[in-house]
Amino acid sequence: MITVRAKPRSLKEKARALRRQGLIPAVLYGAHLDPVHVALAEKDVRTLFGQITRSTMVELHVDSEVYRVFVKDVQVDPITLKFLHLDFYVPEPGRPLEIAIPVKLVGEAPGVKAGGVLELLHTEIPVEAPPEKIPPYLTVDISKLGLDEAILVRDIPWPEGVKPLLPPEDAVVVVVPPKVEAALAPAEAAAPTAPAPEPKPGAKPEKG
Repeated sequence: MITVRAKPRSLKEKARALRRQGLIPAVLYGAHLDPVHVALAEKDVRTLFGQITRSTMVELHVDSEVYRVFVKDVQVDPITLKFLHLDFYVPEPGRPLEIAIPVKLVGEAPGVKAGGVLELLHTEIPVEAPPEKIPPYLTVDISKLGLDEAILVRDIPWPEGVKPLLPPEDAVVVVVPPKVEAALAPAEAAAPTAPAPEPKPGAKPEKG
């Protein structure tokens, strides 16, 4: 399990002042505990987000306390892209949690080699599971996926204790045939109108 350290912080400490010190303010909360306000080193936060997904459980050490948390919300400056604030959710141990797990494709689909187009219809799948059973991502093997074939929710080898919250017949990834140009319109509709013959020099126009 990935671990990271944080230090307790007082609400009297301004977020801007913390960030000037290279610290990112954060809060831990859950249904069974009061909010815990902490600060993490910015370098540790950047390292953390290079290793986790939204469904990765993180072990957060705050002095002598240890919390197992999921990232709930991230605030980032839209211009500098620096972290501004983090929310961590502390689930109740053993109690099922609803969370979306990212989908990770592995392998090469034969259908793509045959000219098809791979479409990932669900980049993440909502599930219900005990917190300790939730994986950081769902691995979907596409190495046998042919042209005009799909992998459905029910086809995924689900980890024990993890229940998908999508219908079992929902397609997760498909290989569709290449797009074909629209069929030509009927000949009589598509045929251009023949231009009227040009009059010969000196010829008089016909009277109607």
